Amino acid sequence: MKTKALVDPNSVYREQLLELGTLLQTAREQQGHNLEAMAGQILIRPSLLAAIEQGDLDNLPEPVYIRGLIRRYGDALGLDGETLASQFFTPPRIQRSSWKDSPAAQLRPLHLYGAYFVVLMMAIGGLSYLLRQTAPETTILPPLEPLNQVETETATPRDDDPPEVPVAENDLPESDAPIKVTTTLTAQSWLRITADGSTEFEGILQPGDSRLWTADQALTIRAGNAGGVIISVNDSQSETLGQPGTVREVTYSPDRMVSLIQ
Repeated sequence: MKTKALVDPNSVYREQLLELGTLLQTAREQQGHNLEAMAGQILIRPSLLAAIEQGDLDNLPEPVYIRGLIRRYGDALGLDGETLASQFFTPPRIQRSSWKDSPAAQLRPLHLYGAYFVVLMMAIGGLSYLLRQTAPETTILPPLEPLNQVETETATPRDDDPPEVPVAENDLPESDAPIKVTTTLTAQSWLRITADGSTEFEGILQPGDSRLWTADQALTIRAGNAGGVIISVNDSQSETLGQPGTVREVTYSPDRMVSLIQ
């Protein structure tokens, strides 16, 4: 009886990443760009771009974030970033023993094709279930595009609409909550705000946007571009949430602050 060949998922993912990274590196070099220039354009650290090009899976974040990085990198080079990203972290093929060595080889072709189709569908269903149980969070952070490439939709104001007035930091409403965090954007960033276990906001804010968030027990801020977010906790001195182009999640409570950097 023949044994089934085992497939190491990590080795398959490294091969996928190396093929995509080689393609991206070739396109970058043909266009005459260096890693530092590309990193400044798409707000991704040069070390992450180098890891993608070299297929260095160990120095990259979770696969769901790697897809987002590949998409942004490919789009910046004029490639189809969405198609490139979809080719990473695909389930590996499962090698099976030859059907010629089994009694099914004696069946007529019609029966054989039907049996093969049923076995294939069962294998795909089982693999999909296994991946759903073991795969990380599949929510993809919105890609951060360069500010000069961001397309904004403008609505035609009606005559009876009052003029929009930008909200200044001093105009933010007062609150007696024990946790008060003010966020001011210096660059475009995706944000998710969770107050006392409830999601208060999830979306992209633009430079100049300023918001006040309050909570009684805990306030969590997750930013896709931590370097573009300035925070002030309980009217304390303002500081940058993290490095540009990095994802950071910080939780504030009345007596302590716990941060998780990804």
